[in-house]
Amino acid sequence: MRCTILELIFGVLAVGDDSKVVDWKPFPGKPAEIADRLEKLSRGEVLDEVFTLVERLKAKGFNLFVFERESSARAVRDELGVKTLVETPSQAGRMFRRDLASKAVELGFVKNRDEYLRLVREALDLLARRVIRERSGRGDIYVIQAVHALDELNKTINLFYSRLREWYGLYFPELSDAIEEPEEYFKVVAEIGWREDMDRESLSKLGLREKSVKSILRALKTSIGAEVDRSDIEEIRRVAEAALQLFKLRDRLERYLEKRVREVAPNLCGLAGPILAAKLIAQAGGLEALSKMPASTVQVLGAEKALFRALRTGSKPPKHGVIFQHPLVRQSPRRLRGKVSRILAAKLAIAARIDAFTGEDMSERLKEELKQRVAEVLQQR
Repeated sequence: MRCTILELIFGVLAVGDDSKVVDWKPFPGKPAEIADRLEKLSRGEVLDEVFTLVERLKAKGFNLFVFERESSARAVRDELGVKTLVETPSQAGRMFRRDLASKAVELGFVKNRDEYLRLVREALDLLARRVIRERSGRGDIYVIQAVHALDELNKTINLFYSRLREWYGLYFPELSDAIEEPEEYFKVVAEIGWREDMDRESLSKLGLREKSVKSILRALKTSIGAEVDRSDIEEIRRVAEAALQLFKLRDRLERYLEKRVREVAPNLCGLAGPILAAKLIAQAGGLEALSKMPASTVQVLGAEKALFRALRTGSKPPKHGVIFQHPLVRQSPRRLRGKVSRILAAKLAIAARIDAFTGEDMSERLKEELKQRVAEVLQQR
């Protein structure tokens, strides 16, 4: 004889081929107890009620059990030595889930539909709170938020830079060509501001590169900027001072991110560097999600738009996403970047799995293997 085992929200049911309940094992009628069972099911664990029920059914002559979850079928088969099948979803399960409240009342789990709905609502509320608390406590969540904050901070710095170049450019337009780095530009504007106050000594005190100092001094001799009021320059300097604070915040955030990533994903951090590792975790939606991705997906993370465009138009798909920022990919010859990206993505996928499921630091070994494999590919030139 055979029966179908259903793991439902109020208990574990055994349903015969005639769609009738032949036996069942109810959960305790408390929301917290129900939430405990649902949490175990969500993690893929097998409930004690399942083993108890199957043992009783086995004594009654049942010898074939249909499950909806592979984990339950395998555990029962190994533990109790019975035949199992997997059917997802089962025919009995589809029928019973149409109106679980009525089945719960019919089996005597609750007195009426309102009581059932109250129990379910409270149990699901408890389960949701546990899931949120657990996920909020994971280190990779903080990494993701820090990465997003860093991206927004970089965008804000660029906006400030664009605005100041236009605003201060009315007074000293040549400065934007003389200086390549936004931070140096902000320093000159915030600390000096006036053209007549700019000389080698004052510029050197700001810690500017010698190349920038020479360029500024040359630009001062031929500047075509307009004369402005002191109040205008003072306001521009205040904006530049605020922008400099953003650079300090960015440096602090990068140090925090590096420390956090090394704690959460040492292998991924060792292979990709802290910033790129953090971006990969953020793109995937978490370390566990990244660990479950195949290497081919890791390879194009961050290039989803280009990938979908290629699928839609039939053009060539992207060879890499954010992993292009890795020196091994970026510095490789263009024709070999695809191969190097595949090798790197494969190692990153392995590193993510180690970090997610064991936490053992194997970064040095992985780095050596990666360097050796990339060297073999580069020799093909």
